[in-house]
Amino acid sequence: MMKRRWLTFAGIGLALAVIVALAAAVVAAPRLEAVSPAQGEQVPSGAVVVRLTFSRPVQEVSVAAHVHFAPDVPGKWAVKGSTATFTPSQPWPPSETVTVTVESGLKAANGLPLLKGQTWTFNTMPTMLAYVSPPEGGDIYALAVGEAQATPEQLTHTGGVLDFAPSADGRFVYFSARDGVGVSLFVLDRAAPSASAAVRQVIACGTDQCLSPAPSPDGRWLAYTRGDGPGGAPRVHVLRLEDHQEMPWLPADHSTRAPIWSPEGQLACYDATGKGYLVLAPPDGKTVAFLTNDTGESAAWAPDGRALVAIEMRLIKPSSPNATPNAPSQAPYLAAHLWLYRFAPVQSRTDLTRDPDLEDATPAFSPDGRWLAFGRKALDPAHWTPGRQLWLMHPDGSYAHQVTHAPNKNHLDFAWHPTLPLLAYASTDQTDFTRPPEIWLYNLQTGEQRMLVSNAIMPRWLP
Repeated sequence: MMKRRWLTFAGIGLALAVIVALAAAVVAAPRLEAVSPAQGEQVPSGAVVVRLTFSRPVQEVSVAAHVHFAPDVPGKWAVKGSTATFTPSQPWPPSETVTVTVESGLKAANGLPLLKGQTWTFNTMPTMLAYVSPPEGGDIYALAVGEAQATPEQLTHTGGVLDFAPSADGRFVYFSARDGVGVSLFVLDRAAPSASAAVRQVIACGTDQCLSPAPSPDGRWLAYTRGDGPGGAPRVHVLRLEDHQEMPWLPADHSTRAPIWSPEGQLACYDATGKGYLVLAPPDGKTVAFLTNDTGESAAWAPDGRALVAIEMRLIKPSSPNATPNAPSQAPYLAAHLWLYRFAPVQSRTDLTRDPDLEDATPAFSPDGRWLAFGRKALDPAHWTPGRQLWLMHPDGSYAHQVTHAPNKNHLDFAWHPTLPLLAYASTDQTDFTRPPEIWLYNLQTGEQRMLVSNAIMPRWLP
């Protein structure tokens, strides 16, 4: 009898121990506690990151094996403690519903599995073309180019926008706008819950002119130029966005301008004092290259980050070997040439324009690196025109060919679509300044050119 009782108590104790052990395992197992983007959230189609927050640290390899996207995009997972972050290497498909599936079995750092999986969806916005209208004192608008008879959407209501640049993921749009007697920097959050919360001031510049905002590809830094009052010499500043700390990357006694980031996250800007482009690397702003250039006009990074194309004004002397007999007035003249600077395997510099009777400006690389768009005009009297035409060529200078044929119009501000063979550009009439500027779209596959909007400037794609 006593033995039977003892066995009964032992069985109950064992069952309780198993229950306690299972309960402890359930408590110790990871749980998915938060996701971003949230269920049903609409986000820009750019490289928006997906974040998963678990109840305890998880294994990166297991996360990569147990989380799936449909449609899928390439990218990398990074795990820091209990937070797993997926950063896509290319944009999500625009105007798409993305399904995220987290499978059960995903392992925590302690080896225990996720007991319950989860599936949710988020929606991507269409790729839109942003611009400023009207050109003087206007706001930022955006147009869904692929939609028939799309109505432009007004993104800002501040007026006085002078320049703007979207972040790599398309969520934020940084812009310069008049603020009293000066020009300050603002940011538009396209994912804000309301219009009133969408725009906030980043830097109040007082009487200074803060222009040329340039967010880094990883979203950590904001470069911009700041001039001391109207007409003051500009200097490039770099702001660390997480704490709004100004970074002392550039010499305070040099006049610098035109900051642009490479896809790999290096910053180039023109040093007017040193006569060349500085190339700096975060997080300490170390100078990794100096590219000699006497004038520092517009520039563009190659998509692989290993080359930079920049404009330099050259003095052409008819008596020099480079001059031609029909050079304008047979007097020395300035001509803007495209220069290709390469960094590897050795630093080099190549004149892509080559002909002293040609002038090139405003270069822009296609995302795949196959094409370089630029504006070109002839300087010799027999072929000179008031306007500058859109040309395309390969980055080595080969297969240069003219696209537009409107001799009285300047074509500039070339903006490549992030995934499609489309090129947006601005067009201004150089013989009748009462005519408003226009924004056009060129389709490389069909050859079609069509006007999108009038009385507008600065086309920029919002991924």
